[in-house]
Amino acid sequence: MWVFNRRKRSFLLCRPANYGGIGILDPVQTAPSHFNLSKEATRIISQALIGGSNFDLSHHNFTIRAAIQKKVENEKLWSSDTLSLLETFSESRKKTIERKLDHRCSGWLSVLPTTDNEFCMSADEFQDSLALRYGRIPKNLPTHCDADGEIFDVNHALNCPRGGLVYGRHNESRDLNCDLLELAGLKQIISEPIIRESDSNGENGLRADWGVRGFWEPQRQALFDISIVNADSLSCKHQSIQAIFQTRRNIKKETYSKAAEARRASFTPIIATCDAILDREAESYLKQLAVHLSKKWKSPFSHTVGWLRARLQICILRSVSLCLRGCRTKWRGAGALGSAATPQIA
Repeated sequence: MWVFNRRKRSFLLCRPANYGGIGILDPVQTAPSHFNLSKEATRIISQALIGGSNFDLSHHNFTIRAAIQKKVENEKLWSSDTLSLLETFSESRKKTIERKLDHRCSGWLSVLPTTDNEFCMSADEFQDSLALRYGRIPKNLPTHCDADGEIFDVNHALNCPRGGLVYGRHNESRDLNCDLLELAGLKQIISEPIIRESDSNGENGLRADWGVRGFWEPQRQALFDISIVNADSLSCKHQSIQAIFQTRRNIKKETYSKAAEARRASFTPIIATCDAILDREAESYLKQLAVHLSKKWKSPFSHTVGWLRARLQICILRSVSLCLRGCRTKWRGAGALGSAATPQIA
C-alpha cells in the first residue's frame, strides 16, 4: 500500500501545473513524445536541408499545425489521466485538488524565484503551500492553539482571529496592491481610505482597504476592499466556490456600494480563497492592473498578467503559511523603561 501511495503521489506531481502537478516533468515519460513531435514538426525543413530539395513553405506550415494539434491532443490526455487518478483519492482531497484544476491558481509554480524578484519562498512557506495544494496536513504543526488552547488544525489556523495573523493575511494583500498601483504610475493611492466618518459615538464609520484615482475611469476615485476566504472551513465546506464568492461579494457590496456612490467613487470587492483563487471581479481588477503595468513597463499584456497573477498568489500563500506557523500570543518585554537597564559605566 505504501508503494502504491508513493507511486500515486509521484504520478500526480510529475505533470504540468495546470493538470494538478508542480511543473517538474519526468523526462523518462515526456522526452519520447516531445522528441517525436519536434521531429515531425521539422520534417519538411530537415528533408530540404539534408537532400538539397526545394523547400515547400505551405507543406512546412501544414506539418507545424499538425504537430500543434497533436500537442493539444496530448494535453487532453493529461487532463483525462489526472481526473481518473483523482478518483483514487478521498472526497475531501479530491475536492481540494479539483478546485486547483478548475481555476487558475498554479502560476506561482511556473515562475523562477530569485532573490530580487519577490518570488522567493522560505522552506516552510513552500512546503506548506504544496501540502495545502494537495489537501494534506503540513508537517510539525502544534497540537493546540497557543492563544485559546483549542485543538490546532489547518482550519483553526486559517480562521482563528487571535494574535492578528488572519488580519495580517488581509493586510499583506492590501499593502501589496498599494505597491503595485504605485509601480503602475497611478495617483492618489490611499491605504484604508475613510468612506464615511464615524458619528458622535464613534460608530458607523466605514473605510475601504485601498483607493486610487484613475483606475477604471480617468480622474475617478476607485475603492477596493479585500476578503480572503478559507474555502475548506466548516461554514463553506458544502458550498461551491462560486456560491462562496457570491455570498461574500454581496456582503461587501451591501456594506460599501452606497457609501462609495455618495462620495462619487466606484467600489469593487476583491474576494480570494486561501489557495489564491480569485473571484470574477478580482480577475477583472487583476487584468485592468495588468493593462496599467504593461503600458508603464512597455511589456506584453500576457507576460504582465502572468507575472501579476503569480505575485498575488505568492503573497496570499506566504500569509497563509504565517497563519500556520506564527505565534498568537503577545510578546512581553523585560519591563525595563528608558535607560533603567543601561549598565553603569565608571
